[in-house]
Amino acid sequence: MHRTRFISAALAGSALLASAQVVAAQQSDLSITPFVSFLPSAGTSPLAGLALTLAGNGGLGLRASGHLAIENSKTAGFGAAGTMRPWGADVDALFTAGSRGVLPFVFAGIGTSGYDSGNSNALRTNWSYGAGASLPLGSAFDVFGEARWRMSRFVLPTATLAPSPTHEFRVGLSFHVGGTSSDGGNARRPRDRRLDVTTSNRLPVVRVTPSVSAAAVAARVVGTADQYVGAPYRFGGTSPNTGFDGSGFVQYVFNKHGVRLPRTAGEQAEVGQVLPSDWRAISAGDLVMFEDEGRINHVAIYAGRNRIIHSSASGGGVRYDDLSTRRGEWFADHMVAARRVTPDSRGLLLDLARSFSEASSLQLDPPDRAPKPR
Repeated sequence: MHRTRFISAALAGSALLASAQVVAAQQSDLSITPFVSFLPSAGTSPLAGLALTLAGNGGLGLRASGHLAIENSKTAGFGAAGTMRPWGADVDALFTAGSRGVLPFVFAGIGTSGYDSGNSNALRTNWSYGAGASLPLGSAFDVFGEARWRMSRFVLPTATLAPSPTHEFRVGLSFHVGGTSSDGGNARRPRDRRLDVTTSNRLPVVRVTPSVSAAAVAARVVGTADQYVGAPYRFGGTSPNTGFDGSGFVQYVFNKHGVRLPRTAGEQAEVGQVLPSDWRAISAGDLVMFEDEGRINHVAIYAGRNRIIHSSASGGGVRYDDLSTRRGEWFADHMVAARRVTPDSRGLLLDLARSFSEASSLQLDPPDRAPKPR
């Protein structure tokens, strides 16, 4: 029994440590999740709780949560008043599968649970495992449900004389509030390409103050873009009133955050930090450029969770496209460049906007030729 306890605890601890290392090495999404837990086997009132989840872009995540019974439960033998209030806290390693629609996940972790009553309290450490599924409700919200089986001791369920696991159910709503990134200290850093300000036909323009952080700009960009979903496509358009083309939409959204971009997709591909042309290296708020007919002629904003938001001629206007769909695969196959357009270390952004004398020679981006939405 002692040996199986050690093996079980070691497995749970190893899973949590491995998950933490992998998530720390990835660009990650942070979410806050209020939830309600139900304990059918205990017969107590529902428990209200809060979780913090750091999910990496490889499907692995790390979650810390705590919950407390909403009201005291009348239970004979506990305290002078015969009441108890169960509570619990857990740290879980998660793995989420899929990229669209209902997203199933599994988890395992360690925790503690107990109750407080009038004259006594109990505390019990445990490990647990379970599975669930989440459903995205837009770019910033998920609704989820899960079932958990909790072992009252650090033993494997198949061990001799192992206690029967108790079960519980959890439902809640996740709010995505931003993310972090790390290169692990050893990863190759993308080359940072900047415009040579001595070029006579380009105008360096400062539109971002040093107090605006790169992470803050990126976190707000997708939320701003989401406000214009449904705006019509218009060749050469730069306004929600009359419509946008692809680069006009991106320029308009970033301008809302004090970041002035050049006009066309090809010019926008010349600003900011160069990222590898690999979807795994891209995070929400980054620009992705697409090539067709031998040149870059379309640009979108990566919205996270395998989606882009853009103004598309083939899609009829501003919309999200899932890269795992037949239509989305066209964009995934035609992506040739990615840029992180944020203030540099001096709080400056070099603008590739053409001078007024060159405005007549500006070659606007043609409509994209992706398959029509079904």
